[in-house]
Amino acid sequence: MAVVFSHINNRLDYYGLPKGELLDLASFGVTMFFTLSGFLITYLLLKEFEKTGDIDVKKFYMRRVLRIWPLYYFYIIIIVLVNGVSEIHWPILFYLLMIPNFKNSFTGIVNTVLGNQKVTYMMGHYWSLGVEEQFYAFWPWIVKKSKHLLLILILIPVGYVLLKLGLRIFKAPYNILVFVNYTRFGCLALGGLGAYLFYYHKEKLQVLNQKWVEIAAWLFFVVVAFNRFHITSIIDHEIVSFFTLVIIFNQVNNSNKFVSLENPVFDYLGKISFGLYVYNPLVIYAVSLLFSKIVIGDGLKMIAIYALVPIAIIGIAHLSYYYFEKRFLKMKTKYTTVQSAASKAELNE
Repeated sequence: MAVVFSHINNRLDYYGLPKGELLDLASFGVTMFFTLSGFLITYLLLKEFEKTGDIDVKKFYMRRVLRIWPLYYFYIIIIVLVNGVSEIHWPILFYLLMIPNFKNSFTGIVNTVLGNQKVTYMMGHYWSLGVEEQFYAFWPWIVKKSKHLLLILILIPVGYVLLKLGLRIFKAPYNILVFVNYTRFGCLALGGLGAYLFYYHKEKLQVLNQKWVEIAAWLFFVVVAFNRFHITSIIDHEIVSFFTLVIIFNQVNNSNKFVSLENPVFDYLGKISFGLYVYNPLVIYAVSLLFSKIVIGDGLKMIAIYALVPIAIIGIAHLSYYYFEKRFLKMKTKYTTVQSAASKAELNE
């Protein structure tokens, strides 16, 4: 939702209003998602290894394909149709090949994907989906083959920070710095490290279940939400990953947590969250076309935008989940060895 509101802020010019600022919580929110994703994926792989003595990488890929690819490519088709097939340029291959983070990082080399600049913006957020897919390409092999998995899980995020430091020291080209910042494998690996520690050393992690530790983590994200957190870009995202893990540990391992995220509203938003993320730029643009037909004062218009656009995005994500994505999610169960709580809920609906 932070991403949604950040995108609304940055696209107020669609509505004839001055652009608002981007929210740090949106960028760091993606980092939180990467950490959570690395945690969940690694934990389920460890459970699968415990259950079967092996990790079926082919089934892993099929699960990821069925969860991500249908909506990923469906949205691209919609954007192409909205823009007009004749306006397609060759850089759309970055999106089709699931490497949009390369395109976003080298904007000086690749200026446009589609003719309409607004339509190009509608695909800019795809960089994070590309990072996810690239991470999934090699991660199950690391968990499956590593004889010293804990060491690997420590070395990857440490190595990633050292890489960013080295690029700064040796004044690497700006595009390279942007690319490394986008491609946050270190944060995904930190999530994996958290899963390993939780899986094998749950009792030792209870030191993080103290009330003051959990409250400190939530206060940290309040600071982030007010655009007040920044130390250095070399470690900013890794620090966010650490505090995200503190929140995760408390949610899954603390019976007396200060804040519980288990409630029907969050469960519902979590269920449709992929659609919330994918569709939001298109919905923001579509609603702006409706507003162009209505003449109201700027103050009232601002209130209407922030009230109606999120509702519209939730509505589209809801329809997408129940009438499109679920068809593929049910197919995914055929390749599931260890069911997550989400997959169990999907089966029971």
